[in-house]
Amino acid sequence: MNQRTLFVRVGALLAGSLALLVVLVLVLTGDHWHPGVEYESYFKESVQGLEIGAPVKYRGVTLGHVNKIGLVAGEYGTPGGTPIDPSWYRLIVVRYKINPKLIGKLPDAASIVSDGLRVKLANQGLTGVMYLELDFVPPDRNPLPPLPWTPLDDYIPSVPSTIAQVQDQVTQMLDRLSRIDFTGIANNVDGLVSDLRQRLNDKGDVHATLADARAAIADLRRQINGADLSALSAQLRKTGAAVEDLAQGRQTRALLATANADLKTLPPLIASLQQTADRASGGVADIQSELIPILQNVRAAVQNLRETTESIRRDPGSVLLQGPPPRELPR
Repeated sequence: MNQRTLFVRVGALLAGSLALLVVLVLVLTGDHWHPGVEYESYFKESVQGLEIGAPVKYRGVTLGHVNKIGLVAGEYGTPGGTPIDPSWYRLIVVRYKINPKLIGKLPDAASIVSDGLRVKLANQGLTGVMYLELDFVPPDRNPLPPLPWTPLDDYIPSVPSTIAQVQDQVTQMLDRLSRIDFTGIANNVDGLVSDLRQRLNDKGDVHATLADARAAIADLRRQINGADLSALSAQLRKTGAAVEDLAQGRQTRALLATANADLKTLPPLIASLQQTADRASGGVADIQSELIPILQNVRAAVQNLRETTESIRRDPGSVLLQGPPPRELPR
């Protein structure tokens, strides 16, 4: 074997080994060894720390991996020549695969999204390495945003991560704090303190009020010191004992017994009074029914008397002649 043939064989062996190594690397790092269903999501926040191959988890269980990260503007551009809202160009598109063998039968993407399935960025401890976390959230609080393009893969909406929510809250709080006029508040407080100090230094109403309060306190202290509290306490004890003896005495018990007996006689007496009142009411009704015809007759007699009197006034001779005089005939 000459030297040229040896070089050819060594070169061919090296070339074959290199080609085999390249194929092996492509196979091991390609999607061939990562079967699954493709999904995509869009994020408004930064995906710093999220790398290709990062896990996709559901409540801590790894279901797939990230296989592509890019910009929405680069993936979809301006579909159909229609300009896209500039806010959409700021979105990051992340594509990932989920292994159906780890879940079982995958449900329809639209169904699980309508049930509240969302994806968000999460951190692995304090290392800064990020991954995608799937979970269910209230769909009414996280509605589906309208998309001006048709996703190439099944679409799962995203929600802000915990860090993004905290940052938004802090930003809003700092914005509210920046709107508060602390200088004006400090000036107002300073003016109020100065005014109060001036009022306290001046001999005005405040000094008079404090002097009256001191005098009242001193007078109250003198009265307390001069009062015979022990005698007053003894007198109160005697009064309490007298009241207790009076409450437990024979006369009080007899009086209570008599009152109790009188109270027992009250219901029959009330019933008797009620019957008497009913009878009186019935008698009044009878008298009223008898008086009505009498009053009607008296009214008729008075009417007749009034008519007779009126007739006599008009023709007094009718009482004697028993009739009106004949009228004279005209001549």
